[in-house]
Amino acid sequence: MNKLSKEDINSGIAGFLGFVTFGLIMGTTRLSSLLFVAAITRYNVDRERASFPFILCYMTRNTIGPLVGFSVKRFGLRAVTISGCLFSAIGIGSCFFAEDIVTITILWGVVYGISFGLGTLSIPHYLSLHFSKHLDKANGFALAGDSIGYFVLSLTVEYSLATYGLSGTFLIISGLVLHSVPAALLMKFPKETHQQIENDSSSEKSRHQELSSAVKEVNSFPASNLNSIETTKNKSAVRVFLDPVYILIVITQSAIIYVYTTTFTILIDVSRDHSLSIDNDVYLFLAISVSELFGRVFLGSITDAGYLTKLNYSALGFAGLGLLYAIVIWIKGPAVMIAFGFFFGLAGGGLSVVSGGIVTFYIDKEYHSIAVPSRYILYPPASFTQSPLIGYFRDTLQSYDGLFYILIGICCISSLICLLIPHVIVWRKSRKTSDEAIPDSYTIHQNTTAWDGFSDSSNHVKIKTIKLNYYDPEILAPETMSCVEFSSKDKICSKL
Repeated sequence: MNKLSKEDINSGIAGFLGFVTFGLIMGTTRLSSLLFVAAITRYNVDRERASFPFILCYMTRNTIGPLVGFSVKRFGLRAVTISGCLFSAIGIGSCFFAEDIVTITILWGVVYGISFGLGTLSIPHYLSLHFSKHLDKANGFALAGDSIGYFVLSLTVEYSLATYGLSGTFLIISGLVLHSVPAALLMKFPKETHQQIENDSSSEKSRHQELSSAVKEVNSFPASNLNSIETTKNKSAVRVFLDPVYILIVITQSAIIYVYTTTFTILIDVSRDHSLSIDNDVYLFLAISVSELFGRVFLGSITDAGYLTKLNYSALGFAGLGLLYAIVIWIKGPAVMIAFGFFFGLAGGGLSVVSGGIVTFYIDKEYHSIAVPSRYILYPPASFTQSPLIGYFRDTLQSYDGLFYILIGICCISSLICLLIPHVIVWRKSRKTSDEAIPDSYTIHQNTTAWDGFSDSSNHVKIKTIKLNYYDPEILAPETMSCVEFSSKDKICSKL
């Protein structure tokens, strides 16, 4: 029997901490269907106004994705997650004092929305630092906390609403969410990435100093064929937003959130249309939670084992969701609603498992700290349509069928985009190879075919003449460069 290494234990702890954090914070946001219905009566507003704070919460969370990424690089992932967990509890608890829907909109929609993003958006990136071979399984296990948390919290909130009312329920939820702070405090990182994640800004500063010092040292060496070596700017993290592959991924990821938030907001309302009584709501919650838990824990094995690619799996998941919405439109009844909840949880749980993994798999690693938190960036502008659509179809047309047709269209388009992305990846690689110009000074990696030169006594800086394995498009011949090689395996090069 193989003994578990320290790295295995730390990885297991990382998965459990993600489980707890997702369970308490993400599970809370999914209570919107219960809180939405209670807010209509408590604050005497229509469905459009009552749903807005809970939709705004998701919109705010995903708007700050790039800010979360830059905050992680500046302050460290653990500090950002701790602050998110702490202020989530504060924002929700403050709703206890609210007497109108506007105050709820500010506290839940903005304060809690920002904290929600800080506390959860970088968890997939945190897990990717601990897991490489079984990342989808790790994401699935962590997201299983969301499913279990949703079920437990929904039962607690349903009882609390009947006993203490909406205001008292906010206070109880706040106390529960506060337990996520210890989980964030316990987060640790692999040794090889700890300094990069926690002290990124200081290491960047040291790196620039090292480069400057090394270049000065190189210039002091006599070399008749060596031009002055210049350092260039590091690739800006913002460049990932110009990547066509990332743009398509962002569209599909934002579609997941749009479909999810819309469905969970109207879920209880729709169940009433299907004659599901209040007493039987627990079975709907149970069906969603159990199936979603199963999907998140076990369906990740499909992609990890290579039976389906992440994108093909996502395309299948979107198609399944579209079919479920069609069934809800055409067939009515409590049993249909329970069945919808079960298969919606299964399909949605599977989609959420590969969500973060798609970004880390298809986007360069240097962009992960920005790309992962920002993958829902298109949801915020799209979310402005949700409350008006909910109010229009329910209050004006007296039916959600038209809204379900819109969701079917979103799922179909997203499924097609998932099938298109592999072709765009091939195009991007060929375009990158053919269009990449060779500047006078730039950073390259180990893409060389020959070298010569010398090194200094410390063996830290090496001056080398190399022949690159690609061609200058102007002269159609291999470029010969002079490079400074650092211990980081990067080289600063200039043309001879």
